[in-house]
Amino acid sequence: MKILHIHTLPIISGSGINTLLTMQGSVREGHEVTLACESEGRLTGAAETAGVQILLVPSLGREINPVRDLLAVKSLSKLIQKHRFDIVHTHNSKAGIVGRLAARMAKAPLIIHTVHGFAFHDAESLTRRILFRTLERTAAHWCDGMIFISKPLEDWAQREGIGRRIPHQVIYSGIDVTAFQIADMAKVRRELGISHDSLVVGIISKLWEGKGHRVLFHAWKKIQERWDKGSQPILLVVGEGPLAGSLRDLAVKLNIAATVVFTGFRADVPDVTAAVDIAVLPSAFEGMGRVLLEAMAAGKPVVASNVGGIPDLVEHGRTGLLVPPNKVPQLADALELLLVDEQQRQTMAKCAATSIMRKYSAEGMVEDIHLFYETVARNKKDVKQA
Repeated sequence: MKILHIHTLPIISGSGINTLLTMQGSVREGHEVTLACESEGRLTGAAETAGVQILLVPSLGREINPVRDLLAVKSLSKLIQKHRFDIVHTHNSKAGIVGRLAARMAKAPLIIHTVHGFAFHDAESLTRRILFRTLERTAAHWCDGMIFISKPLEDWAQREGIGRRIPHQVIYSGIDVTAFQIADMAKVRRELGISHDSLVVGIISKLWEGKGHRVLFHAWKKIQERWDKGSQPILLVVGEGPLAGSLRDLAVKLNIAATVVFTGFRADVPDVTAAVDIAVLPSAFEGMGRVLLEAMAAGKPVVASNVGGIPDLVEHGRTGLLVPPNKVPQLADALELLLVDEQQRQTMAKCAATSIMRKYSAEGMVEDIHLFYETVARNKKDVKQA
């Protein structure tokens, strides 16, 4: 088959990794795979290495811009007609809305959309919530099937009346489980000059609004102020993004810079994950939170916000601790509890590692996606013949 994936930005992140693993699996299965993206970047580079063709659509931006968005629809529609793709598979809200409309206009044989999250969560303004909720309800009618990366996302869509009458399935965002199980625990610590006996909390995430970095920094200040258990623990901040400068400034302002290590972008995520004792993700919203899944595969207890698809992954009190979003005291208490209680860390780490099953493997994800393609195509054919 000829499969086109549409992803707005060329970023190696949660949805980007999901898309990359899906494309790699399809290439291995012998399919001809293409990625349409705004510009060149780490995602397009990794995709090309895997044998994926790249089509750049400069008007395919992340922010709302009516003129550019209409141009993106027109450009994508022409590309879909020209290359005659059998399947158009869109990802995320913006690429999903623009891409599904373009595919519908081009009369693509099969249009699939993966919901990695919704843009009308509580962290957004009322205007944007109303706009994106309306757009998502409309765009659902432009595709033949929808994939949700977590059960809470599917439930949310059903409550909002999004795609109720469209074939849909929960397919968990897969990871390379083995890579996280065999990663080198000491490599990154040696490189960053962190001693083997230091306690390390790690947040691996884009430095974007909504990921909870500021809340985490204020919680970290509380932990530092009341820490009396020997050498101070280290906070490892992994990732890149527009908040990099302001977060460094905030660390200085809060007087925690001495115990906060910024690594920037890291391609060796399994080794970075192996280097931490506790993984944290205090997001305002997450469709799934794949970095938590990766941490659990590596045998790390996690502390995360009780939002979106995260409770579908993390069992509170067993594989990690869940806290309300944007609540500094609760986040500080949860992190401190695991930092001071080694036995509880180890118990949760073991439970986290054993909780990873086939449904979280990259191979299982790709297999389920291909089966979903076949099922939706068959159902569509049966409806036409009826």
